Amino acid sequence: MRIPVCLSLILALSCQAQQVSGPKSDLVQAQAGGGLKIVVVQGEGAENNLRTRSATQPVVEVRDDGDKPVAGAEVVFQLPPAGPGGVFNGWMRTQTARTGPEGRAQTNGFAPNEEEGRFNIRVTATAGNKTTNAIIAQSNTRGAGNGGPKAQSRKKMWTIIAIVGAAALTGGIIAATRGGSSTAADVAVAVPITISPGPVTVGGPR
Repeated sequence: MRIPVCLSLILALSCQAQQVSGPKSDLVQAQAGGGLKIVVVQGEGAENNLRTRSATQPVVEVRDDGDKPVAGAEVVFQLPPAGPGGVFNGWMRTQTARTGPEGRAQTNGFAPNEEEGRFNIRVTATAGNKTTNAIIAQSNTRGAGNGGPKAQSRKKMWTIIAIVGAAALTGGIIAATRGGSSTAADVAVAVPITISPGPVTVGGPR
């Protein structure tokens, strides 16, 4: 009598295991077949300039598992709550956008904060009941020591002014020493003018 009882228990447990395992496998297949993915179009590895408060606006593209763009998906860009990072439109840490017909969404008004270093922007895309995440790595930097294009332009202007002033001064000195009979060729040959990134040096006649 014990053998049939054991067989019935084994059969009952086997049926229960099949009933439990069936729905799980279907759920995994549904998740794999209905997923989304985020492709970073712009912003990965960007260096934001703390001197000019300029930043690269992140742009992403949301695609389905068939690699087709998903329009109308909700995309949330989230900045770090502390440390290097930035803000959207002067104060917000998160910004929500919708993908267009090409499946693309981007931020606006993103500017770096005052802290230098690397940070990550977390991106979450949702379309219906499908959700996926991605990370965009950026960094804040002080930039080059030249102070940017405006500073370079000012530096060139002052260099030109220094050259013109030095040439006029040299011509006046030679004219005074030679009784005003010197020519432009004499000025160019007789007195060298040295120009460097620092102060301008003018060598007079010896």
